[in-house]
Amino acid sequence: MKKANNGNKLLILLSLGIIVLLTVNILISGCSTRGGVSESTGDTSLPYDGQELVVSGSTTLLQVSEAWAFAFMEKFGGTIIVNGGGSGSGIADLINGVSELANSSREIKDEELEAAKAAGLDVQEYLVLFDGIAVIVSSNVPVEDLTIEQLSKIYTGEITNWKDVGGDDTEIIITARDSSSGTGEYFLEEVIQLGKTMEDNDYSNMALRLQSNADIVNQIKENDNAIGYIGLGYLEQSLKIVKVEGIEPSIDTVKDASYPISRGLYVYAPDKDLTEIGQAYINFILSYEGQDIGLEEGFVSLN
Repeated sequence: MKKANNGNKLLILLSLGIIVLLTVNILISGCSTRGGVSESTGDTSLPYDGQELVVSGSTTLLQVSEAWAFAFMEKFGGTIIVNGGGSGSGIADLINGVSELANSSREIKDEELEAAKAAGLDVQEYLVLFDGIAVIVSSNVPVEDLTIEQLSKIYTGEITNWKDVGGDDTEIIITARDSSSGTGEYFLEEVIQLGKTMEDNDYSNMALRLQSNADIVNQIKENDNAIGYIGLGYLEQSLKIVKVEGIEPSIDTVKDASYPISRGLYVYAPDKDLTEIGQAYINFILSYEGQDIGLEEGFVSLN
């Protein structure tokens, strides 16, 4: 899949998201079983009792997926198992039949689509939320704003001291996501490689590669002079956020595409042979109720 200009892409996706959202809500309100809501017949059982769905992948989407699963099971029944592991792992699970749905904080790669095709699987993409990647630093770091170019130089190891970007004369401790992370890959392409214009750029060997957003948050809290990045949904009041190109990450700045490190979040599913509970779950997360849950978890909804 080709990547469009980041700002224009988000604005286009937002418009498309509104159309999808309205369509899905019509489907949910009108369907009897395959789509979510069933008519009351006096039976106390729920529509998807006895059915199971496994979802795996992006740790950025882990918390909100757990919230979606809880709300869905409470309303419609069934069993939904949500696992993390990273976007790449989730897509691999989908291809290998380990899970039915894959959460991803990046678009699926061409080679992954080819692997799916070789396994006899056609993949359907669902845009489910929007997100911004927030740059955070240790509380002792006085730096308030960084450019994309400065971030690139920090993460490649060209800049190693905070004094070179307006801070104190101390070494920069770099934290980053590991190679299975869609967030880490997106940050590599859009920030470190300057929108893939410097494809030879890569993470510094000195970067501490971590498995999850929560791991990065813990490292930033426990160490002085550190820098890291996390999804909006993992921001805490105690964390120090650094502006990027003068813009602070927020729901508003992601929504209007003014924040430079913004992206879509996706769920990938089989194009055919999707189970009833799988289709109903997707319909639910795209509904107004599901999107409100995403908003409560700190993401930007499609509407």
